[in-house]
Amino acid sequence: MRLEFRVLGPLGATCDGREVDLGRPQQRAVLAALLLAPGQLVPTDRLVEGLWGEDDTCWPKDPVGQIGTHAHRLRRALGAPELLVAAAGGYRLAVPREAVDLFRYEGATAEAVALRHEDPARARELLVAALATWEGDRALDGVPGAFAERTRERLSAGRFALVKTLFDLEVALGRHADVVESLAVLAAAHPQDEEVHRLHLLALHRCGRTAEALAVYEALRERLDRELGLEPAPVVVELAERIRRGEAPMSLRRLPRPGQLPPDIPDLVGRAGLAGQAQQVLRTAGGSPVVALSGPAGCGTSALAVHVAHGVQDAFPDGQLYAGGGDPGTILAAFLRALGERPAGCAPVGELTAHYRAALAGRRVLVVLDGAADPTPLLPAVPGCAAVVTGADPEVLPAEAVRLAVGPLEPHDAHELLARIVGVERISREPAAAVELAGLCGHLPVLLRTAATRLAARPWWSVADLVRWLAERG
Repeated sequence: MRLEFRVLGPLGATCDGREVDLGRPQQRAVLAALLLAPGQLVPTDRLVEGLWGEDDTCWPKDPVGQIGTHAHRLRRALGAPELLVAAAGGYRLAVPREAVDLFRYEGATAEAVALRHEDPARARELLVAALATWEGDRALDGVPGAFAERTRERLSAGRFALVKTLFDLEVALGRHADVVESLAVLAAAHPQDEEVHRLHLLALHRCGRTAEALAVYEALRERLDRELGLEPAPVVVELAERIRRGEAPMSLRRLPRPGQLPPDIPDLVGRAGLAGQAQQVLRTAGGSPVVALSGPAGCGTSALAVHVAHGVQDAFPDGQLYAGGGDPGTILAAFLRALGERPAGCAPVGELTAHYRAALAGRRVLVVLDGAADPTPLLPAVPGCAAVVTGADPEVLPAEAVRLAVGPLEPHDAHELLARIVGVERISREPAAAVELAGLCGHLPVLLRTAATRLAARPWWSVADLVRWLAERG
């Protein structure tokens, strides 16, 4: 039996080529939430909130029971009861990612993004094929609930950004005459989108319609000034000036490449296994992987996150974004500026998130969110990008996030960290005191590093002196 599912348009499923009746709208909403995390356990409370919202006054009398009823009916509809498993307070749909059109689409777009500058012709072919998998413009069309609506908004923003990437490739490959009218229609539908207008100007100019291109630019400039009080973005102004001077504009737009990672810690000890696991996940082709690091205060999740990010920079050639806590709206605005965008003043977080994800679509960017309790609006959630998160509430993480627990160091690793900072000879002279010092620090890297730095700055102290000093202060 071969099951295939469609989410890029009306929700649908086929079994061995025959259409499956997926039942009532709310039943379909439960299936949609499970399909977005195939093979992953989706908690029941997340299904409830995704269907009826976070306000429990709007929930039915027995929401958990209704979810169970929908799951039971879905098992019968799919004709394979073993595929939909109830376990540990949630449900898991045991189907491979390749069975869902979304993940095939994301794999193709991620490959296209990687080839955008090296092989634009192949990138164009992949994007054309990927965008053709959509049936209409609305993902999960007709599926009710807050989860479906959020997913629609995210996928719509990503699709629009990829459409712009495809037009960029078309113009760069000399197909300006084929797309100039389509760009005119797109520009009329998005009168404030400066990237669409940049492409329209460029296509008009290359078609020999230079006067028309400059007239379109002046109309854009006047509209932005009237409606937003802004001048066009520098890249659009530069293009118009080059057209006026009769100079050849650049082919593919080179986007800003943010590099916001803090410096790596050169003496990170005892985390090779965790770092390897995290890096393997982040290098996974397709999708938008999320690695969540968690552990007690002082265990070094922040240092590990930065170390992991440095180790996979080559997989994210379009840059790295970093935030060390703060208000989501402020962070999103800063991220957008780093990506070469101009966030609207006082825009709500939801609007900034959609703008941010649209700006990331077509790029391969790594996002590090250090200490974000609810990273949801800051996650890239577009194919080709990825995130490393620390300090997040497990309840708000995506179902597909890979969670890695970071604990205290093993005794031998704690000894090695002390030796690296203080010096092997000093630590080796007092092995018992070194063991006691590591114990006082709970084998936690942050406390060990602080204690070792204090000792290294006082060469006249013995390790036992530091142990006594710490013991006196509790």
